[in-house]
Amino acid sequence: MSFDVFLAVLLGAILHASWNTLVKAGNDKLVATAQVAAGCCVIAMPMLPFAPLPAWESLPYLIASAMIHVGYLTLIGLLYRNADLSVAYPITRGSAPLIATVLAALFLHEIPSGLALTGALLLSSGILWLAADGVRKGGIDRRTLAVALTIACVIALYTLVDGTGGRLSGHSVSYNIWLEFLDGVLFIPAALYVRGKPLARAIWKGWKISLLGGGAAFASYGIAIWAMTQAPIGLVAAVRESSVFFATVFGALFLAEKFSRARYVAAIFVAAGLAALRFG
Repeated sequence: MSFDVFLAVLLGAILHASWNTLVKAGNDKLVATAQVAAGCCVIAMPMLPFAPLPAWESLPYLIASAMIHVGYLTLIGLLYRNADLSVAYPITRGSAPLIATVLAALFLHEIPSGLALTGALLLSSGILWLAADGVRKGGIDRRTLAVALTIACVIALYTLVDGTGGRLSGHSVSYNIWLEFLDGVLFIPAALYVRGKPLARAIWKGWKISLLGGGAAFASYGIAIWAMTQAPIGLVAAVRESSVFFATVFGALFLAEKFSRARYVAAIFVAAGLAALRFG
């Protein structure tokens, strides 16, 4: 993975941790998730006239991804009801890169080098260490743990779909613009059906949060899709999950969540994994 792609994915990781922190900080997690989705959609809309339609070969992937993301956003809202950000986020993101690496090897024949695979394992080990530390301290219950593991599988699935779709699109930026627009078009009506007018009022009143969180999510995933056209999908997924370390820091700084000694050890694993992935 080239240095510029590596740095771009790290920036995307920080942005991803930022919008997840906003969702966790919200009093109503479904509302906060809907605000982010609405922000992404609003940001994408004025770009549509200038965004070429992705190549026809990528359209099935684009539509499939939009539907998968509706499930993902719904599960995110459920996840943060009963779990600390610094516990739930590592579980969802820690397993996903390994699953994505296996799927990419099986379906796209992308076999990482020994050093890169070692990096992915180190990074995931550090992330899952963070999760285990949180589980031991009661930061998540069994039902929420099941939701988190389900989300990990969903993340791996849409990563593979969008990595392939972005490559086939011929224009990864345009692919992301259309994807963010479709995500909002599908998810917001479903959320409004569940919550009705109060949700619409919350989105309207919280337009600053919507644009802030939506902007972070839009840019983060746009970087990821572009990066997957430049480097193996599994490696991009692994580097992107360094967002877990940033989310843990954000949880400690902004949400009064504890940053224990075990989490410092986990951070060392994450840093070693990132170094191996950079040079693998």
